[in-house]
Amino acid sequence: MSLLQAENIKLRTKIEDLENRLLKLVGTIKIFTGGMPGNEHVMNNNIAEIITNATDIKIVAPYITNEYALILKDRARNGIKVQIVINDRRLWPGHVDIYDELKVANGIDLVNNPNVKYLLVWSPKTALFTSGPLDKDSLMKTVLIGTLINEKGRLQELLKIFQLMLPSFMR
Repeated sequence: MSLLQAENIKLRTKIEDLENRLLKLVGTIKIFTGGMPGNEHVMNNNIAEIITNATDIKIVAPYITNEYALILKDRARNGIKVQIVINDRRLWPGHVDIYDELKVANGIDLVNNPNVKYLLVWSPKTALFTSGPLDKDSLMKTVLIGTLINEKGRLQELLKIFQLMLPSFMR
């Protein structure tokens, strides 16, 4: 009888361990909407939180507007490494001057890719994936699905995808 009780305790411990592992996974990927009534600021708030708490920032975007360009330049001045994969300058609708400012900013690496259609904001602890430009107004007014990722394995996969977009000397 005591052998069965000991085996029962072992099984109960294993089940609790498995439950704890599952609980750790829950919440590592969060899907949300932005741009809808009542949720206008959700996307921008998540992006701002990632950028302000990051020790390393990697961004993929069709283009960036002034609000975020100022934040990124400030983070770069404070010693945070910023890498951006972005559409060619000629594809920036009315934001060519912002492109020029980012291109010469110290601490910001800008890589052109004319095929960028999505938005990825990556840090070592969190990443956000959605569509569209890094534009405060667009993110507030457009109904978008955002994916917030906190799982280390998925973050590493996103980093590999990001690195594939870089020229070989920057990888």
